[in-house]
Amino acid sequence: MSRRSCLVLAAALAAVLPLSAHARETGWSVSLYSGPATNYYFTDFVAGKFHWQNAMVGVALDGRLAYLGWGWSLMGEAQLTQYTLGHNYQSAALGLGFEYNQFSWSRTLPTSFSVYMGPSYAINPPQQYPTSQRGSKKNLLNYLSAEFAVAVPGTTGWDVEFRTYHRSGAWGFYSLDADESTMIGLGIRRRF
Repeated sequence: MSRRSCLVLAAALAAVLPLSAHARETGWSVSLYSGPATNYYFTDFVAGKFHWQNAMVGVALDGRLAYLGWGWSLMGEAQLTQYTLGHNYQSAALGLGFEYNQFSWSRTLPTSFSVYMGPSYAINPPQQYPTSQRGSKKNLLNYLSAEFAVAVPGTTGWDVEFRTYHRSGAWGFYSLDADESTMIGLGIRRRF
């Protein structure tokens, strides 16, 4: 899926999805986000060694599966991503996660924090290292995503979000190879 296709899909979904008067309570949302991406180790990224090779655009559909109490919900997520400005490829992911939305300031400024994890399948992923150094292209990997979202003041159902997306072998569960990609970016979310 091209970057333009992702943008058109997100805009179409935001335009046609009915906005509930209680959008925050229904637990469903669609997000469009983007940011720089790297194929280096996540720990290098955290240590400030920014080796940006790509940009990534993603569309995520999130839904509440069950309210667990005390501000916690069990969530499901489906994502489509497009990597561009480097090695161009796409990925799709399905995950389960948790959302917390009862911060002390949430009455005046609705805020949520979510974490998701599950399988991710990529079409034509990058090869990390030469195969002689245990590197190979891995289509099926694990993804881990975290999202911090804040309501846009004066609107109903719109949030801005800070999001990370990471694909890797999950400490050998999927693959013993190096990390495949990490993205940190910003986005918009529409709750319905």
